Amino acid sequence: MANSAKNKGDRNELAAVKYLVETAPELVSVKKPERKLGAGRREDIGDLHVYADTAIQVRALANMGQAVRSAAADAVIQAGHGDMPFALGMVPVPRARKEQVTWLACVAVDHWPVPVEPVAEFGTISKALAWVREDTGPYGFRAWPRQDRIGLLSGPGTPALIAPMAAWLSAYATALS
Repeated sequence: MANSAKNKGDRNELAAVKYLVETAPELVSVKKPERKLGAGRREDIGDLHVYADTAIQVRALANMGQAVRSAAADAVIQAGHGDMPFALGMVPVPRARKEQVTWLACVAVDHWPVPVEPVAEFGTISKALAWVREDTGPYGFRAWPRQDRIGLLSGPGTPALIAPMAAWLSAYATALS
């Protein structure tokens, strides 16, 4: 009998690799971008092998707050195992339409690729998610360009920076230059 949670994780990891390669091919720094096999090992160094210097943790959970916070925290641990300077959590946005933000960058507060000040702070994932995924600036918030739309998810649990992947990719490109 197949494990549906594992199948879901595998699908999302493959989709994340495809997204990163198609969105920013100039940043890919390995010969063959792919999912890493054997995730969950004691010295796990991430789910994806796309950037040689970045531990990437993909998390797809029904509880988006838990997914964002745990992806950010686990990516930092995995980056430490691999002696990598960058740690990235990626979370798919449920029911996102093609023109909306489809992937979230989830990063520990002090691990954004370049120094950054979040432009908004949220105590709940529902408001943070609505703000990050919509280009129109819901809930009375100013509409920021995707590469500048970096928010702080505070509230209960470990704080994390949350942004569209475009923001992280832009910061990563800047850090590499």
